[in-house]
Amino acid sequence: MKKVSMQDIARELGFSKMTVSKCFHDSEDIPEETKQAVFKKADEMGYEYRKRVKYRIAVLFSEVYFEPNEKFYNELYKRLTEQEWRSSMKFSMIYVNREDERNLYLNPMVLENDAIMLLGQFSKKFVASIVERRIPVVCLDFYYRGIEADSVISNSYQTSYELTSHLIEQGHKKICFLGNKNYTNSVNDRYMGYCKALLEENLEVDPKNRIDDRSERGILQEFALPEELPTAFVCNNDHAAYLLIRQLKQMGIKVPEDISVVGFDDVLYAEISEPPITSVHVKRKFMAEQAVSLMKRRMETPDAGARVVTIDCSIVYRKSVAAAVQKQ
Repeated sequence: MKKVSMQDIARELGFSKMTVSKCFHDSEDIPEETKQAVFKKADEMGYEYRKRVKYRIAVLFSEVYFEPNEKFYNELYKRLTEQEWRSSMKFSMIYVNREDERNLYLNPMVLENDAIMLLGQFSKKFVASIVERRIPVVCLDFYYRGIEADSVISNSYQTSYELTSHLIEQGHKKICFLGNKNYTNSVNDRYMGYCKALLEENLEVDPKNRIDDRSERGILQEFALPEELPTAFVCNNDHAAYLLIRQLKQMGIKVPEDISVVGFDDVLYAEISEPPITSVHVKRKFMAEQAVSLMKRRMETPDAGARVVTIDCSIVYRKSVAAAVQKQ
């Protein structure tokens, strides 16, 4: 069988051989879309680039997050795979069920790889059991104090504080938080940011103003709203905000005229909602790039100290927030 060449790839795509070559060398003057098209076609055609794979990375993904409507981690994994060619890494997703996580069991397929990336939060005991094996590990979207592992996280605490402060500036004084604060570190940080904003303005942090949207095992569940509704909700993610808005509509309550709603993550739900949801944009592409950078550093310098990289977020203002209606 004839070996696939860069010229073959160029011919298939209608590009020049120079363009294809620049893609493999990650040239800055080639658009990202062009690079991804070349990489995809190279995989399809079985092209063997001499620098193709240097490290094989098992990406562990918990069954807890394996839901049909999960958008955040699916997008994050996609961003990781976009880094494969330029990083000389090959990512393989492996699901971990709840029982295996509780029993600290690691699929033998995982050990066939050079390193592990944990996509989304796992239990502290499970992470510690992996680190003890002396396998290079990078935690993506969570970290644990006391565990020597590199981590990339978003600045959920600060941005939730700013998001809640925005509602307070709009005149909202009774604000509920929708989310199980013990679900993940990120949700806990978002709840704490919400609390800080309230305390700063001398507003009460009332436990009755927090509603769980998941069970203790992380299963999404129906949530009951309080009899005395707030004027605004801070939701731990956009899916929860989307479901909340639908529930409020069924009750004859208008958003944002009657109640304002904000979300987190800036995924598809924020855009398809009616009204579109004010949310926090988490830079998933940059998170993936930083995770790959940490992994490369860990592979090349195994004894380097653990590093936590915090990614700043930004608020995307949409139509789900309005000034609080002052009761007569």
